Amino acid sequence: MAVIVPTNNANLLRGHRCPCGDDECHINAEGDADHASAEPLLHSEPQILVGRPPPALEEEDGTPYIGQLFQSDDEALEYYATFARNNGFAVRRERSKGNPDHPMGVYKRELVCHRAGSPLPRKTEDVKRQRNRKASRCKCEAQMVIKKNVMSGVTQWFVVNFSNVHNHELMDSNEVRYPPSYRNITGADRDRVLALAKSGCTESVIMRALELEKGLKPGQLAFTERDLRNFLQASKSINREGEGSDLLKVCRSMKEKNPDFRYEFMLDENNKLEHVAWSYATSVRAFKGFGDVVIFDTTYFLTAYERPVGMWFGVDNHGHTIFFGCVILLDEKPESLRWAFQSFLRLMDGKFPQTILTDMDLGLRDAILTELPHTKHVFPPWHVTSKLRSWFCTILGSQFDKFKSDFDKLYELDAVEEFEHTWAEMVTEFGLSSDRHVALLHSHRSYWALPYLLGWFSGGLLTNGHLLSFQSFFKGFLDSETRLKDFVEQVGVAVDFQNQAEEEATTERNQLDTKIRTCMPIEEHASTILSHYAFEMFQKEIMSSTEYAVFETARESYLVRHRLKTDGGHVVSCDTSNEEVQCSCKGFESTGILCKHALRVLSLRNCFLVPEKYLVPRWRRESSLFPKSSGQKYRSQALRSLASIIIQESAVTKDRFDYVEWHMSRLLNHIRDMAGFDEADADLGPSSSLHDPVDIVTAPSISRGRPRKARGVVKVQNDFKANIEPPL
Repeated sequence: MAVIVPTNNANLLRGHRCPCGDDECHINAEGDADHASAEPLLHSEPQILVGRPPPALEEEDGTPYIGQLFQSDDEALEYYATFARNNGFAVRRERSKGNPDHPMGVYKRELVCHRAGSPLPRKTEDVKRQRNRKASRCKCEAQMVIKKNVMSGVTQWFVVNFSNVHNHELMDSNEVRYPPSYRNITGADRDRVLALAKSGCTESVIMRALELEKGLKPGQLAFTERDLRNFLQASKSINREGEGSDLLKVCRSMKEKNPDFRYEFMLDENNKLEHVAWSYATSVRAFKGFGDVVIFDTTYFLTAYERPVGMWFGVDNHGHTIFFGCVILLDEKPESLRWAFQSFLRLMDGKFPQTILTDMDLGLRDAILTELPHTKHVFPPWHVTSKLRSWFCTILGSQFDKFKSDFDKLYELDAVEEFEHTWAEMVTEFGLSSDRHVALLHSHRSYWALPYLLGWFSGGLLTNGHLLSFQSFFKGFLDSETRLKDFVEQVGVAVDFQNQAEEEATTERNQLDTKIRTCMPIEEHASTILSHYAFEMFQKEIMSSTEYAVFETARESYLVRHRLKTDGGHVVSCDTSNEEVQCSCKGFESTGILCKHALRVLSLRNCFLVPEKYLVPRWRRESSLFPKSSGQKYRSQALRSLASIIIQESAVTKDRFDYVEWHMSRLLNHIRDMAGFDEADADLGPSSSLHDPVDIVTAPSISRGRPRKARGVVKVQNDFKANIEPPL
């Protein structure tokens, strides 16, 4: 699982330790290539991007077209960059329209060829002091223009213009890898480079060693010797011992400023920092409400400091990623991992999570068994499936795709007997009975196979959809410039930023109407209580329930089976007098949402409301991390979100505009007549003191248009406007 996308020459790298225990077994997880190609996205504009073709485009043209849809502008940029590399050019962002203050933010982007535009002027007029380089820009008009579209709260970007006409010669396959943005040193290569450099090898020797190990000809690596030299220089400029004490000073300072900030640390016999863990006040508060399921990610490594990093995440009632805590360890020995979990429990006041999701790591398994004996340990699907290519692609060859497809189908099974039977058939078909990785997977099937996880709460996290939000949580906040002493503060900045963004998204989402799809009273009842995210899960179940038939097998016991099947099914017991319903699929126990089988029986029993006990507090709207009592900041953001929606809706027609303008004028007059002091905020105190120094920056005077005296002055009579009739 990826949480932080490292930038070029980053100190924060992905770990690749295989759980089989063989040091020579290297994991190249699926998605590494995608992250490598996405690394340049973190740099400020202007930038040149060269994409890496995803598997779906290796056999297709992949040419963009007008009307093509993307989920985000980053996705569109990566797609165009992939097309560019396949066709011998690179891409950069050019102009954009919109800004953070605009109701739609940035709503238009121009992605152009790297040779678009006019040559940039020289930095100095003294030509002799600069090399006479040939300008790369030649006014190439190849471009892809994308525009944002928001429909029913869903944001999409679509292509409004595309041109692939170049006025220059395109690069061949050997030249296209030389643009700076494509010269990336991967995490595995960085580890190898540092190991060779520590043994005394020079830059040229390291380059040749990597070429021989990869079976490449001289000059065929994805980076140059100069890139290697810059990386080694950046690694040498770090004071590993001194920054440990600086990090503790930062923690003490943050504790003095905010007593709710928490941290734990351990020193060795020489008074040097070994481990440190910390959490913020908002994170501790969030864990109390949403700490039932936790993701612990240890797949990243601070290469410059030779320290592993672990981070705890969760998901709130709106489906947003929430940060619980972070730990920096000296190593990954069993005692270090045990200390990490011990410190986390102390930070969270001794509360144990019900379920914890981690990478497929045997060291973590042993530490969790010791320190969290009553917590269910789960290997999420994305961690398991990402290792399959490294384990079986070479062995199976052309059969790997079919094996991968059959393996994915294992996650659709919900019966232990069916899983064991299907597993045995699959292993026999592909001749993997003696493979050590197959044995590893089967011996740990209770950690990842769905039939063995039924009844354990996962909060809907056993899907790859949440992986993207974990990847982007720290994007742009931690990079190669982040030092150990700044790590705590930078993580705090990222957490505050994400909390604010999620609060605004939740407020805006709450302004939208909930669509009822089945016209069933029980669905309408759930929509008034559950958060939008939880209601979408509920709605998916209730819509699926219409495809199931019900057979009464005994008093208050039913067999629920899909209408197209003649055998199997799930047993549902329903006691309406006590408002209890239980299903053998354990769907409610796993997600906190009633399953389709239970909902089908409740509908048959004429139950028009969801029983109170099945509307768990975790998924209710009022369980938000940002209650309405959070003061002026919340009210300001809520009004901005509401105003944004009003602007979009009222600007469609003149009648709407006139109607809104009339009511807003009256509303404004009424607000001005109200008291300007809120007693609820009286205890909050002023945000600053009158004695604090204030820096005043005078903006330059800019004169435009007619002289001020010549301009007409229009005075709006509010009293008159307030008394006129509203337009029809």
